[in-house]
Parts: sequence; C-alpha cells; structure tokens
Amino acid sequence: MRTPLADRVGLSTISFRFRPLEEALDIIGSLGAVEVDLGAIPAVTDHVPVPFAGDPATYVKALDRHGLRCGAVNSDVGDLNDPALTPEALRGIARPLIDLAAATGGALIVPCGRAAYEPFVDEAGDLARIAENLRLLSSWCEQSGVRLLVEVLHHRRFVHSVEAADRLLAAVGPDVFGLLLDVSHVVASGDDPVEWAGRLGSRVERVHLRDAVPGDLNVGIGRGDADFAGVIGALEAGGFEGTYILELETHDVQESEREADADRSRREIVALLERARS
Repeated sequence: MRTPLADRVGLSTISFRFRPLEEALDIIGSLGAVEVDLGAIPAVTDHVPVPFAGDPATYVKALDRHGLRCGAVNSDVGDLNDPALTPEALRGIARPLIDLAAATGGALIVPCGRAAYEPFVDEAGDLARIAENLRLLSSWCEQSGVRLLVEVLHHRRFVHSVEAADRLLAAVGPDVFGLLLDVSHVVASGDDPVEWAGRLGSRVERVHLRDAVPGDLNVGIGRGDADFAGVIGALEAGGFEGTYILELETHDVQESEREADADRSRREIVALLERARS
C-alpha cells in the first residue's frame, strides 16, 4: 500500500529547537505530521545531547506518546575531514547515536566535514578522509541495522558546493550511504537544486526543506529563492518515494508565530507534492 502523501511530509524537532523536546513533539503531532527527525546537533539544539549518554527507551516512549515515528537522528559526530579524529574517537561519539537510531527505527544523518571551507590538508586529502570515515560509520550502522544518510552538501561546511559534493558521491557509492538532500543549503551555496535533484536519481533517500537565498539558509518556506515545486517535481519524476522533512531553523519569524508558520509551510509542501503526483 502506498503511503498517504501527507504522511510523507514531516518535521524536524529542529523546527522548534528552543522548545523542550516534549513540547516540540507535541506541536509536530498537532500539525498532522507522523514522522520526525530528532535533532542531535550541539550547535543547534540539545533535543538529543551530543555526546549522547541517555537512554534510547525514553525517546521511544516519547515518540509513542505523541503518535510519531522517527525517520532519522540528525547528528553531528565530529569533523570528518580532521586528521586528528581517530577511529576510536569517532566510534565513541557515533556508537550511542547509532544505538538511538536503531531503537527508534530511524536512519543516522551526518554532515560532511568541519564548519569551514578551508581544508585541514588539501581538498583531495580532506575528501579522501571524509570518504574513509563515512565507510567506518556505514559499517557500524550496518551492524545495528541502521541506514547511514549523509548531508553531503552543507553551505556552512567543507563540502559546500554541488561540484565538491559530486566528487564525494562519485568516490563513495550508495552501498555506503544514502544522500540527504537539503534544498536550502544548495540554494544558499548558489547552486541549482532543481538541476541537481533531477540528476541525483536514487541517491536521494531523504529531503530537508527550508527556504534560502544565496548566502542565507535560515529563511522561511516561500520567502526565499527555492523552487520547491521544481525540486519536488524532479524528485517525484525520478521515482523518489521518501520523506520530505521541514527543518525550519528560520530566523525570519517571531517565536510566537513559529507554530502557525510551520503549519502553513507543511500545508504548502503537501499541496505541491499532491500536484506533482496528479
């Protein structure tokens, strides 16, 4: 049975990053979503603290209370292009998050490299180190039945352009990880998300949605330059059947208006998805 289209549009807890996790989940459930990403990015939210030393069962129970399923744990496990990041240190950060993803039934999302455009060594060497660490992460995820997803292109990190992202995708195949496509990061980097989505094909396994303009990725849906209709149309035409997650870390809306803005945004994306499928 095909998943109802509206159920394919969920929200990240990052959308309500200043609220306690229970409140964020309550809001997300009230908006009609059934799927969430749990934010585990220290610079953004502490919904899942990193390093993680909590009990995964508490997150399972919280999701159950609100009638939600976890699609992914969206994490930061360290600077994957840092020569000083040893396999032991990476495993120490990643293993508890993998366990959380396994317990909640979600994937594990990681970004590519440190929050700087400059390489630690040089571009080729840094990309090779990222690829090596992604293979390690993938092997640990596979042992726990967790799919590794990678936000390859991130406007504020080392891999910050379609050109660089394509090089990494060519070096590491889909047997190692699936691609998390964040539309806002592509737009903020000055690239074309419709063109890229159209040729990524089955590499895309999950999508994050937020609006952006070149240089600014913290813009609300419909208030930036992102062509959401074009991106969704290209993905659906290519056979994408995954989830679109609204990750509304937006800086252009008052906190008191955030819930209403998230509701509007989700309704608009559901309508675009329905139009693409009609």
